[in-house]
Parts: sequence; C-alpha cells; structure tokens
Amino acid sequence: MGEKVADRQLVLYDYPISYNCQIVRLVLCEKGVPGQSKKVDIGPLMEHLRPWFMRINPKGAVPVLEHNGDVITETEDIIRYIDENFPGPSLMPSADEDRAMMEKWLALERSFPESDFTYGLVEQGTGKIVVKDMERRKRLINDHMKEASDMTAVYQEKLEMVTDWQDRLRDPDLVERLVEKLDEMLDKLEVHIGDCQFIAGSDYSLADAAWTALLGRLEMLGFKRMWSFGARPHIENYYIGMKRRPSFLNAPVYLKSSLWLVIRSALVAFWPQVSLAVGIFIVIMLALQLL
Repeated sequence: MGEKVADRQLVLYDYPISYNCQIVRLVLCEKGVPGQSKKVDIGPLMEHLRPWFMRINPKGAVPVLEHNGDVITETEDIIRYIDENFPGPSLMPSADEDRAMMEKWLALERSFPESDFTYGLVEQGTGKIVVKDMERRKRLINDHMKEASDMTAVYQEKLEMVTDWQDRLRDPDLVERLVEKLDEMLDKLEVHIGDCQFIAGSDYSLADAAWTALLGRLEMLGFKRMWSFGARPHIENYYIGMKRRPSFLNAPVYLKSSLWLVIRSALVAFWPQVSLAVGIFIVIMLALQLL
C-alpha cells in the first residue's frame, strides 16, 4: 500500500450516543485523524430516514464515512479503512498470531446484536414506547417513499428491515437470551485478558476500540455489575485502563443517555403538536383570567 497521508476531506456522518459511531470515533481519536462530523439525528427526528441521507446510505444507518469520493457504510469497514489509509499508530497488530487474535475478538464483538439488546431493554422497561417508535418509523418510510419516487426500492428494503427488527423485539425471551450470550462472551474475555493491557498483543488495536464501546454501552444500560465488584476482575482492570485513555474522553464514549439530546430531537420532530398544545394552554389560561 502506498504512503498514508492525512486528508481533511474526511466526513463522518455521526450521532453522539450511537454505539457504532462511538467505535469509529475511538479509532479516529487513537489515530489522531482530524475530520468533519455531520450529525444525523437518529432520535425522534429520524433524519437517517430522509431521502438526502438514504441516497448516501441506502440502509439508513450511521456511521457513514466519506473520504475523497469513497463512501463506507459498515462500521467494521470504516474502522479498517481509517487504519489503513491514515497516518498514526497502526491498530492492526504486526505479528500474525496477534493479528489473528484481534480478528477473532473483533468478530465476537460484531456478532452481538447491540441494537436488539438496547431496544429490547427499553421495551421491557417502558411497555409500548418501542412499538410506537417502530410504527412511526414505518409511517415515515412510507411518507418519504411517496416524496422520492425514484427511491421506492430502497425504501421498500428499509421497510422490510424495520419490520424484521420489530418482529425480533416482540420475542419475550430476547433480552434473557442476549444476557446469556453476554455472559458467555465476558467469561471468554475474562479468561483471555488476564493481566494483559490489550486484547491482542502489546498495543491498542481495533478489537480494543470495539470492546471498549461494548463495555461502555453495558455500563450505560446498567450492566456494569457483570464485571465490577470482583465479578470479573480482569475485565474490570482492563476497562479501567481503557477509560483512562484520552480517546475515551475525546471520542467520547457515553456512559449515560443524553436526555437533553433526545428532548431536543423530540421538540423538533413534534413541534406542530407541541405548538398546538402550548397554544391551547395559553388560551385556557387567558380564559380563566377573564372569568
């Protein structure tokens, strides 16, 4: 491969608390790669379903990386692209054995359906919120399909993806099965990591970025108990080390859901309804004063 060069034409389509976006941002920080971030609101505003973004990524998902005309839409492809095409420390081990180890642990992290787990937990805790969210997604997809008639096939495929996702979330045993899978994954990591600082070899790798984001997401969801207080001491020590790295703060990795981010998105998304409610409230208050 030719010499790696920094390029300011890098654009990351991003959302702050997106799990996969956090993995990409960790890699960018570890490499020291500058670039432009464009927020795509995947919260209540659902900008990722709008035609302008679906033309960039027909799957309607973040992260997306644009660089010199190339568009990369899968998280693993993005982090490999960044590591291969930009200067900074290599995040792929040079030794064959360590590289194979990195690939193994990256594949294991990628096998865990984080979005199913996160939304499954929300559905368990809040009842109908996820159902309403999915139905609204499908309505917006149908609306956008009418607006952009040239993208009918793209939106039909997205509609099928959302419907399949909704069907998976209806499974009452989904979260329990995924917790069992997490237990198995963390048991393996506990044995593997031992007293080592990194997952594969003597340096930080793509596997560390992925697993740092996963542990961070589990902490955000209230599952830190799976390794803390002596439950899995090797993972606890490993995670403490990852949290001390500048990339963890600079990415950043979110350990709490950003309520204001969601509220702001909801206010914009539902502004007509909010305006109407406020207007009715003001009318009622004025009427009461006149009585």
